[in-house]
Amino acid sequence: MSRKKIVCIGDSLTAGYGIQINYRWSNLLSSDLNIEAINSGISGDTTSGMLARFYEMAIKHNPNYIIITGGTNDIWLNLPNNIIIGNILAMIRYAKHHNIIPIIGIPTPFFNQGDYTDESSFIDVPSLSKRISSFQKTLKQFALDDNQYFIDFTLNMKPDMFLNDGLHPNEKGHKLMSENAKLSLVSFFNHI
Repeated sequence: MSRKKIVCIGDSLTAGYGIQINYRWSNLLSSDLNIEAINSGISGDTTSGMLARFYEMAIKHNPNYIIITGGTNDIWLNLPNNIIIGNILAMIRYAKHHNIIPIIGIPTPFFNQGDYTDESSFIDVPSLSKRISSFQKTLKQFALDDNQYFIDFTLNMKPDMFLNDGLHPNEKGHKLMSENAKLSLVSFFNHI
């Protein structure tokens, strides 16, 4: 049996903002499962940006699976959930069209740890936290209703697993993301 190849496409949560390459969840996953994991995450990207580069950054690698984790920056830009999920659905269809199994990544939570308390900030922190939480629930429900494979990166996440911004996972957070992905993928591999 040939080695499985997975492309991980997303934003800074996938790219590993602030984390050395060997400690990013996709790299940990690659060594844990003996798979080839290609990290196609770009910090600051939105689901529309991911969709625009989906062929070049995902399909072109001819993977067995694509993990699609996005939406946090869309929420930051105040886009509605239906637009974000529509972009994710378009990527799912695009992957399936190329006989690649898509897997939705439910983004990590936002734990405000005080870095966004400046009164002059344009960020409505309580609202952002609620929107991310709402999006996570909506995306998970969409995955369940549409019978899509998904990895819930919110599982067992705690505030000490994030950088000071409360948004980007630290090394401990990336380790847990890798463990969550590993548990889901092993189940998918046995099911598919």
